[in-house]
Amino acid sequence: MGFRNSANYLRYSCFLAASSALTLGVAAPAFAQDAESTTAQAETAPTHGGNEIVVTAQFREQNLQETPIAITAVDAGTLEARSQESVADLGNYAPNVSLSQASSIQGNAVAAFIRGVGQSDSSFALEPGVGIYIDDIYYGTTFGAVMDLTDLERVEVLRGPQGTLSGKNSVGGAVKLYTKEPDGDGGGFIDAKYGSFDRVELRGSAGFTITDGLYARVSGVSKTSDGYFTRLDYGCMNPGSGIPANVSTTDNCKIGTEGGQDMQAVRLALRYAPYGSPVEVNLRADYSTDKSETVPTKLIYADNPQARSYVADNPAGGIPFDSRFLTGPESYSSYATYAQGGNYTTDFGTLKQYQPGGFQADPHNSIESWGVSGKVDVDLADNLSMTSITGYRVADGTSGIDYDGSPISLIQAEFGYRHEQFTQELRLSAQLFDGLIDTTVGGFYYHAKDRLNGRQHIPTLLFDFIQDDHVKNRSISGFAHLEMHLTDRLNLIGGLRYTDDKKTYNYDRYNIDGTVPSGVPLTDNFLLAGLNGMSDTFSGSQVDYRIGANYDLTDDLMLYAQVSTGFKGGGVNPTPSVPDQIQTFGPEKVTTYEGGFKSELLDRRVTLNGAVFLNDYNDIQLVRYQCPESAVLACTVPSNAGDAKIFGFELEGMLEPVDGFTIDSSLGYLDFDYKSIKNPATMVTKDMIAPYISKWQLSAGMQYVAEFESGAKLTPRIDWNNRSSFYTMSINNPGNKIDGYSLVNARLTFDSADGDWSVSGGVTNLFDKFYYMALAENVNSYGVITGNPGRPREWTVSVRRRF
Repeated sequence: MGFRNSANYLRYSCFLAASSALTLGVAAPAFAQDAESTTAQAETAPTHGGNEIVVTAQFREQNLQETPIAITAVDAGTLEARSQESVADLGNYAPNVSLSQASSIQGNAVAAFIRGVGQSDSSFALEPGVGIYIDDIYYGTTFGAVMDLTDLERVEVLRGPQGTLSGKNSVGGAVKLYTKEPDGDGGGFIDAKYGSFDRVELRGSAGFTITDGLYARVSGVSKTSDGYFTRLDYGCMNPGSGIPANVSTTDNCKIGTEGGQDMQAVRLALRYAPYGSPVEVNLRADYSTDKSETVPTKLIYADNPQARSYVADNPAGGIPFDSRFLTGPESYSSYATYAQGGNYTTDFGTLKQYQPGGFQADPHNSIESWGVSGKVDVDLADNLSMTSITGYRVADGTSGIDYDGSPISLIQAEFGYRHEQFTQELRLSAQLFDGLIDTTVGGFYYHAKDRLNGRQHIPTLLFDFIQDDHVKNRSISGFAHLEMHLTDRLNLIGGLRYTDDKKTYNYDRYNIDGTVPSGVPLTDNFLLAGLNGMSDTFSGSQVDYRIGANYDLTDDLMLYAQVSTGFKGGGVNPTPSVPDQIQTFGPEKVTTYEGGFKSELLDRRVTLNGAVFLNDYNDIQLVRYQCPESAVLACTVPSNAGDAKIFGFELEGMLEPVDGFTIDSSLGYLDFDYKSIKNPATMVTKDMIAPYISKWQLSAGMQYVAEFESGAKLTPRIDWNNRSSFYTMSINNPGNKIDGYSLVNARLTFDSADGDWSVSGGVTNLFDKFYYMALAENVNSYGVITGNPGRPREWTVSVRRRF
């Protein structure tokens, strides 16, 4: 048929497929992170001998330094001190962890990777590689995970596969968030913030006692700001260019912005815990609405003679799509219109016109979500307890996409997303043989119903269609965890989990008038004929295990070693062009061999933790672009096409040389090496590396709490993080390589003597570094490279009242 690049001709799916110590935060459905602290000191970094963090990564409460897992845990005060408010801020302060806003083509989603394993694609057909949990409830998709969380108690980030402890899709690791439980202390706070881009934030939380043993807590947040990225009218900026100006353009040729925020959320928590009762019940409900603008998309490279500006009655005329549509290399601007329109030479050699105004997408990235959960803990006997955790969550969102960032529409879409899930977990924990063994056994059930619908317009492929796909996802698992305390210093650990998965994907494809594509050659959507109404199912099972030991060499130094496994679930190809490209793919698997240490030295003025590991990474899910078995050669089909080894090490440390002065730091190293590429149709070669892997990640922070005679405190703090270069796509090339960069944040906080008031001023990206969060290279397919710029330098001032 004379494709310009047949291997990529069916790239309508490019939307979906291409797109230090003790410090890390992450966000997931529901609120802005913050927490009320009973004293101002609780909002500074921990000092020696205080603020010990208790974690529950192994189903029971343990001190962080006594837990034999590579885990970063922080409380809300540390997150506040570092000006960390969203997932885009929180991937910078733990070793070998990358957490960021996904590219604009993925909607409201998170790109999450730990130790080089994760997921950046929000398709419901694909599974996350990093498990996200809210109050021990698994959130089963990357869509909707870019939200803030208010009134946070702590965050636990577990690095390495957590197949036995957390279950499937924690193959890279897990991020667990715990909100503050009601305790009847009557405390709370109100916080107001103002900053750059007319940023206004209001937060608050209050706890109270309903009656003896029954407590409540309510929290809320509102965040609004203007966009930091400007959409300019090309015709207005370039009069006489042949492209008319937009009639609604302002005097400065500004059409609108991207990157603006408009989010509100509320949470209610109830806790039933009468003194002396063997039963404790925690109920939570939350609601949030986010009407923010889309993630900024900047056109970096443009060269496609197949696309030209619209000229009535002259399909071969118009201005070609080229570098004239680029704005300054480090400017926060584009000529995106989010509107259909242009002249095209299709990949089939024919001419096609689309009149401007036929399809206008909305440049937004909205989501509305709510959820309810219940946790019941029952002490059945002195050494026997049962825990039930039940959750139900719904997230609905829409996203407008102008992929090319220009006044000529190369790829345009507007998607609707819906995720609905129910989870149930039961645990039975026991201590046996006079404390020789701690064990937990249990079961887990997950059921989700997902929907992806919307309109996609790709003129060169004669695509302008309505998509309405439904997905059902079910997972059942049973698990056991055992710790044997052979001596007061030596412990053995074992774990086992069996998981059974089933996922069904249903395809619906319509012309924009609601009819089914006919298959008549060279009519719109003729390639999609036969797909409507089809479906396929993936099903499979997996066994994960963990074997380990830890030994307290001294009271202040623990050594540990373990072998653990995990997997990311399989699925069904979400982007077939013809029926025979509806194919399933299997899970990808990781076995990790790890050794590490945890130490506290010099009267706990020095904390130093480290780990070294080797990931045996098999059946990596890669997209292949040629399908010789198909009626159409070109395709975008996920397949298990690669095996790799990942070697790495991590260090986290904190030093308090004098009282009140703390230095924290982290260091991560990753070396990725493909051992085999099973299918060359992926176009991945053995000298490439997986996306979002930086060989080096470093961070450091310093703060000093200066206390006056009155008892008031002044706390300056500065944080620095650096990551080396990384690629954002599996097929590495210069067009999707992000150079290494460093970011610096600074903050100054004054706390009143009574601890009731605090005033803070902060600057993020202090040196105004221009950098990209993600790059999408599609030169062969569409002649474009686009990127998503990170936020520029911003300042804030906030006032908080505690009560």
